[in-house]
Amino acid sequence: MAKKNANILIVDDEESIRDGCEQILSRMGFSVQTASDGQAGLDMAKSGLFDIILLDIRMPKIEGLDILRILKKEHNTPSNVIIITGFGTIQLAVEAMRLGARNFITKPFNAVELKQAVLDCFSEDVQDRACGDILSMIIGTSDYVKELKDTIRRIAKTDSTVLITGESGTGKELVARTVHSLSTRSDKLFIPVDCSSLVQNLMESELFGHIRGAFSGATETREGRFQMADKGTLFLDEISNIGLEIQAKLLRAIQEQEVPRVGSSIPEKVDVRLITATNRDLREEIKSGTFREDLFYRISVVPIHIKPLREHRQDILPIAQHYFDIFRIKHSSKAKRISPEALKSLTAYGWPGNIRELKNTIERLCVLCDREEVNLSDILYYGQDTSAKAPVVDPFSGKMTLVDVEKEHIEKALDHFNYQINKTAKFLGIDRKTLRTKIRNYGIEFKDDEE
Repeated sequence: MAKKNANILIVDDEESIRDGCEQILSRMGFSVQTASDGQAGLDMAKSGLFDIILLDIRMPKIEGLDILRILKKEHNTPSNVIIITGFGTIQLAVEAMRLGARNFITKPFNAVELKQAVLDCFSEDVQDRACGDILSMIIGTSDYVKELKDTIRRIAKTDSTVLITGESGTGKELVARTVHSLSTRSDKLFIPVDCSSLVQNLMESELFGHIRGAFSGATETREGRFQMADKGTLFLDEISNIGLEIQAKLLRAIQEQEVPRVGSSIPEKVDVRLITATNRDLREEIKSGTFREDLFYRISVVPIHIKPLREHRQDILPIAQHYFDIFRIKHSSKAKRISPEALKSLTAYGWPGNIRELKNTIERLCVLCDREEVNLSDILYYGQDTSAKAPVVDPFSGKMTLVDVEKEHIEKALDHFNYQINKTAKFLGIDRKTLRTKIRNYGIEFKDDEE
């Protein structure tokens, strides 16, 4: 299947998902068609004209798993089906893999994850060319980024355990996904786990699975993330959040390649390539007694440190331009370019939230800018705390204060989201109460149009 000849069908009832995927894949040179419900998607898929099908699980009329069953049974559809799933339906996505789906991506996913999932569907003779496409997802022109790509390329072909360190927002999961996509396991699952979001008393079950009746509420036997990742890659993000008791069992799982399902005395063999990440100094955690030293040495066979964005400023503008091109299309933005003064401001800012903050800043610009050129008055840096806020215009000009800029920023966001507090607060990265307080303090005229 040649890349330039590939036909892709997107079946999802969410318009934003369909449109976003279509734009990204069309720019890659694919021929893309979409369907807004399960029945329409099934009818189109039956034609057999599509090389890859992106299939949502939860849809009206007919659900994704039923579509997959019909296609496999009646039409012998090739296995290049990528399941689109929410976090709560990962178990269903694994079931879809058993039915023949090639891979799955979890909402909310980004352009990088989508591109990699699609590229993974190509045959081996296309993989060398796909390798360049995958590495191109790591944006930057600095010597540091070039060295990072070389490191990823070298270690991807091994099965060594990798520890990725770096501040929040530096792209640790992107590096982990890239390692997986370039590895010999790329046709198997990549299972990401955010250890900071797992409830401590359920973490063992989440990682290793449990049998029916193992504890109160265990009404059925369930697989853990290790079992889901069998033959593939397991990514444990923020591994320092795992308690000492689970660390001991994790160490044994890594050493023995077997996992102790909760409630069972018989461990299960698994074949998993483990990649972990943390934004903390694990050596300090070892000194404080919160992280096992033997586990640290076991997971850090191949260490990769991701530098904060302020230490490779040469890459700020390429990354900003990358997201600007994506978001101005996604949000049908009037903005077509960023002024030289605004570009200088982006380069000079410290970016405490790293690439994640830069990405969110560019998206806000594309949503709220009402002119063709983004200028200084359009930029507002939120940072990770109040001390990270920075003026966006010359403080000596007297034209606008930071308060003026924030007020205008909030007014634009409220108007864009039709004065819906939930959506506006989420977009601005603040809670509802904080937004209402700012509306009141700034004297913003407010139309309460919430449903």
